[in-house]
Amino acid sequence: MKHFNCIVKSAIISLIAVFASCTSEDISPIDEMPLNTTSQKDALDFVAQLTPDQKKNLELTGEVFLPEEQKNSWNTTIAQDIPVRWGMFDSPFKQSRAVGIAGSYKAQYWTMLRVKLGKEITGIDVSERIRNQLNLAVKAIESKTNVRFYNSQRDNKYFEVGSFKLELPNIVINMYDNDSKIEGSGSYGLIGGEQYIYCSTDLNNKNKYSDEEVRAFLMHALCNAAGMFNEQQRNDRDNYVTIYTANIKSNCKPCFEKQTKNYVTMGNFDYNSITMASSKSYSVNGENTIVKKGDGGEIKRNLTLSESDINFLNAYYLPYIARKDNYVQLDKKVYRDGRLLTDTERQELQDALNAERGLTGTPPESGVIIRDPW
Repeated sequence: MKHFNCIVKSAIISLIAVFASCTSEDISPIDEMPLNTTSQKDALDFVAQLTPDQKKNLELTGEVFLPEEQKNSWNTTIAQDIPVRWGMFDSPFKQSRAVGIAGSYKAQYWTMLRVKLGKEITGIDVSERIRNQLNLAVKAIESKTNVRFYNSQRDNKYFEVGSFKLELPNIVINMYDNDSKIEGSGSYGLIGGEQYIYCSTDLNNKNKYSDEEVRAFLMHALCNAAGMFNEQQRNDRDNYVTIYTANIKSNCKPCFEKQTKNYVTMGNFDYNSITMASSKSYSVNGENTIVKKGDGGEIKRNLTLSESDINFLNAYYLPYIARKDNYVQLDKKVYRDGRLLTDTERQELQDALNAERGLTGTPPESGVIIRDPW
């Protein structure tokens, strides 16, 4: 499930047009990455929920993300006073108010996904296993896509300039025990302020869940936070799957709500998406919740990013490197239209992005932030 922004900057349009006409060796970001699937056993499900603002938008307009909230790296200029590591494209300081509040800045995509560990809500430390698999999930996403992550653990929660106070966006990983009645949940896209991914302490049970399954759980959560809806929420899903609503947990039904507006699909329905529910996902009674249309075939859970997942993320993100200053610096690999940009193309794009911020020259290496593991 995808979202789309129609506002495109002319400078970047020109560069993209040049890139499309250039000849270079096609390098698929999914080479040597076979699909890894598993049959569903005990539920290991991630539940993303719409925020109250998103629900209101949907009710009033039929769209989850309003046009001014639909920003992405390929067509949106980052405000000159915003470092890419802040995760946002525009400065909330431009709004007329004395104090920034949680949720005051909303946009579907990030410049970089800011991730930190927390225990403020449940009082439970994030386990070593979850931290290890989080680092591997981030590595897997970064190795195949343009998406980049920033460890915001040591950053202040608020950034203050004079009388203005801004709560920076963060994806906060929390753990909960099974008695707390919290479903593993998160958000779609960047919603402003801090947003949460909840991981059950049950995920620490290695006899119940493999490392690959825990990693896939986190990858699913991070892809939802990056702006991806679940594959079974596509508007055309009824042509490909049959859904048994009566078998779905009541608090998990939003994972099957069809999105009919404000999105664009890329390619065919993708049974192999990291966000695709398996046949017994979210089941309240152990019976199937979703099967293939026609023959009723079982849908297995995919544990890796699919080709469509990769193409979607690459279409809306650029691989920004975290820096202490306001320079834009792109990683060595930039994917566009299923191929790697050449070094020349990448450099031209980086120069154009910096020119939009009034900056010239090569970003100094002293400004690069080396990310600590979570």
